Amino acid sequence: MEQISLFKSASQAIDSLDNGAEYYNIFTKADDDLISQSEVSKVAGVRLPKQKAVLFLKLAMSGLTEREQQEIEGRFDDRLSENFTKYNPEFVESVQAVEALNPGTGVIITGTPRKIEGEGVVSGYISIPVIDVFTLIPISETYIVYEIKDEATGNRVLVAHDKDAGLLPETKMKIAGVVKQFQLAQEDDSEFEKFIEVDYFVETL
Repeated sequence: MEQISLFKSASQAIDSLDNGAEYYNIFTKADDDLISQSEVSKVAGVRLPKQKAVLFLKLAMSGLTEREQQEIEGRFDDRLSENFTKYNPEFVESVQAVEALNPGTGVIITGTPRKIEGEGVVSGYISIPVIDVFTLIPISETYIVYEIKDEATGNRVLVAHDKDAGLLPETKMKIAGVVKQFQLAQEDDSEFEKFIEVDYFVETL
């Protein structure tokens, strides 16, 4: 999870993104009026995940006008354009809308996260790969869990991020992440609950 700053203009975004990528991307050039996947990954702080790079882009551009966003997108190379379409996140207007989304869907949601206090308040298990098999571990071993609540309906969505990333500010923010799920018990027939794994956020007024 990483706090980012919104692009303030199309020109600022293009200057930042058309950066030549890392030194080992020998076919990528800075200031060539073409923005590649590897250049976005450099700014987003990710090496391989295509979806995370797209989440970064969509959140960072979210304060720009549609025309400015189109100006930036017009500089994308073919590979980045394809990924931008494939991993285009859902802009979630209500917390209950998350329940209808499939795990793996990218989302951008606005709200105020509140840390869920106390041991056992959020209990369940996530599946992680270990060599060539999957094993279940408690969700609390990996994540700090928060909730964003709809004050009008009382409905909530859980948001979580890596424990090593520090605490999430409990203020209104835009969050970009991926819908995931954990199972409530270790049995095979256990029920599941969805949550949003936070990748990037920006505080809002």
